[in-house]
Amino acid sequence: MTDRRKLTLLGIALAIVLFAALNTWSSLSLRGYRLDLTENRLFTLSQGTRSLLSGMEEPVTLRLYTSRSLREANPYLATYAARVEDALQAYAEASDGKVAVELIDPEPFSPDEDRAVGFGLQSVGLETGQPAYFGIAGTNSTDDIDVIPVLSPDRERFLEYDLTRLVFNLANPDKPVVGVISDLPLAGDPLREYRPWQVYTQLGQFFDVQLLGGDVPAISPETRLLLIVHPVEMRPETLVAVDQFVMNGGKAMVFVDPHSEAGLARQRQPGGKTTSDLEPLLTAWGVELVKDQVVGDPAAARQVQVPSNGRTQVMDYLAWLALPPESLSRTDPVTADLTSVNLASAGWLRGVEGATTQLTPLLTSSAEAMAIPADKVRLFPDPQAILRDYQRGGVPMVMAAKVTGPARSAYQGELPGGVTLKPEERLLESKAPIDVIVVADSDILDDRTWLVTDQDLGHQVGIPVADNGDFVAAGMDYLAGSSALSGLRGRDVGLRPFQRVNDLRRTAESQYRAKEQELTERLQTLQQKLASAEVGENGDASLLSEAQEQDLEQAREQLLLTRRELRDVQHALRRDIETLRSRLEIINIAAVPVLVALVAVAMALVRRARFRRRHDAAAA
Repeated sequence: MTDRRKLTLLGIALAIVLFAALNTWSSLSLRGYRLDLTENRLFTLSQGTRSLLSGMEEPVTLRLYTSRSLREANPYLATYAARVEDALQAYAEASDGKVAVELIDPEPFSPDEDRAVGFGLQSVGLETGQPAYFGIAGTNSTDDIDVIPVLSPDRERFLEYDLTRLVFNLANPDKPVVGVISDLPLAGDPLREYRPWQVYTQLGQFFDVQLLGGDVPAISPETRLLLIVHPVEMRPETLVAVDQFVMNGGKAMVFVDPHSEAGLARQRQPGGKTTSDLEPLLTAWGVELVKDQVVGDPAAARQVQVPSNGRTQVMDYLAWLALPPESLSRTDPVTADLTSVNLASAGWLRGVEGATTQLTPLLTSSAEAMAIPADKVRLFPDPQAILRDYQRGGVPMVMAAKVTGPARSAYQGELPGGVTLKPEERLLESKAPIDVIVVADSDILDDRTWLVTDQDLGHQVGIPVADNGDFVAAGMDYLAGSSALSGLRGRDVGLRPFQRVNDLRRTAESQYRAKEQELTERLQTLQQKLASAEVGENGDASLLSEAQEQDLEQAREQLLLTRRELRDVQHALRRDIETLRSRLEIINIAAVPVLVALVAVAMALVRRARFRRRHDAAAA
């Protein structure tokens, strides 16, 4: 018996040692392996990010500045900071050491705080008045600096995008050159205090963006991409320059529009032209923008407030679209990871008969869409009249597409406007298959279409409500020939509500409101009875008839009964929520130990059965 007890104690000691050894080994050897069981893969880096990190040559250091006072003052921000730390650790592991991560608590009046301010991080105001910091500063070996001044929780679903942008910016100091030809103020909008549009700023983080103003007789050989936005009246020499750029293998992303609301809002004088096109280049590329028509789609229409009969009515505006995932191509890398794109008065595209190029839809309406005459959305559109005149089209309409394949120059004969080119410099056919993205809407770029402005942590931030910026960035990245950004996507936020608890609360609250309304009506009736009873038949308030006393007593009983019902509803709400919470706690806390215990019991039974079989065999 003593030997068995010693063996038992020795076995327990060895099990403890083995458990500690396994934990130490797994923490060191299996550190780079993760199992992400979240529904939206919150802790899994996209393929584009992994490709960027695995191909890095320039080392990058990311410094996460998180003030301890901020964590202590706001548990929600503390939780978010922990998720940011996990994300940064995932970047470091995927980069094979090329990304170094430093976690810094910049205490007040310390050298760390001075460096945070020097990097350009913005302080976050606390109720105590003490400055705090929650941002990231990145550097590379050549002392280039890029920062995220404030890590706003509202941008959590874009955390991977922001971090990858930071790493890409520092790991690739030489960015592809993008030439911009635009009749819209992308680089400085007077309506936004001459601040650039968010799309323009975002492109500047990945590309060397150069604004090509005025006449453009030739495109620089350094330019790899062209961004052409709302070309209202492009000069002949610029048309020829763009034509030859594409024929020489240059890539372009083109935004044309049957009615640009952004252009209309920025006209100095009313009555200006709001239509843009790129003929004859589009025709030569095998695509046509249908003239004077915009897409109206009830399946994707956004709601607007419309004054009607002295009150405000909410209704669908068919010309303003919020395209759902089913309207975005799931097979193309440009749109595969997007969830929503907002458009305003968008046109539609169709292929030219006999074209040698291929049209690949990226953004498509539903079959419920119809073509709306552009005149109905200009100046003073009437959403109610457009909705009243709706007729189902029955055929999906393409609003953005990739155009690929061999193409011929739009200018086969004499060049327009006296433009001259040397014969050896002029191409009548493309050197290689062209690669162009055409979008039949320029308002897709406007901040008002896809951003809402909010005050967060004391700073004004633009919160995306659609993936318009990601769509442009993914399109330009595709044209640039890189796969680093095409896999980036917005993620659902990490803190998701308990849907079942919310449903219980909403159900109980609806019952509570109904009871509350019933109580209010009963109180009003009671007050009327009391008023009439206190006056009395002879005007003597001190005397009440027997019938009035009975009514008063009955009203009091109803009041007590109603209050008791209200308490019952509230208790039922708490009881249902506590029951659900207890079940979740049992599942999350007790399930694993119970499972381990069951496995242990099963193993013990198996060993006991084997022992008996051996014992019986020996006895026989």
